Amino acid sequence: MKQYENRNWLYTMYIEKNLSQKSIAEICGINQTIIHRRLVRFNIPRRKFCGRAGKYSSNWKGGTYKNPQGYIFVLQKEHPRSWKTKPYVPEQILIAEKYLGRYLLKAETIHHLNNIKNDNRIENLYLFPNESKHQQYHQNLRRKNILPITKSNLFSKNG
Repeated sequence: MKQYENRNWLYTMYIEKNLSQKSIAEICGINQTIIHRRLVRFNIPRRKFCGRAGKYSSNWKGGTYKNPQGYIFVLQKEHPRSWKTKPYVPEQILIAEKYLGRYLLKAETIHHLNNIKNDNRIENLYLFPNESKHQQYHQNLRRKNILPITKSNLFSKNG
């Protein structure tokens, strides 16, 4: 008998272990539809899809995601920069704050020295006092008025 044909096994996996239909199907090497049909056949109550949020969602990726621009965001519900509707904060901000031992001011901006948006090593981060100074830097760099910044200024700020 296949595992998913056993009501007790399926009940344990779905109800007691709180696995998703998708996860159980992957364990069994079958399509999710078959698991759904067995839940119906065995009269095992199904959870509503919308009720599975956060770490209980089958799409959970550990509380991080990469946006289309390449920045990594981390789930931080209590952080001053997180929103109620989307409680994620850019990882480079969290790393700079941890190193500095304080929250960044609202105006402060982090720049990636090597322009790789997901390279959040402290030695690759540069703190600008505001977005205007950050944009001036990029504008002067494009015009070749200045040389690129090659060293993080965060080391000297932590004293």
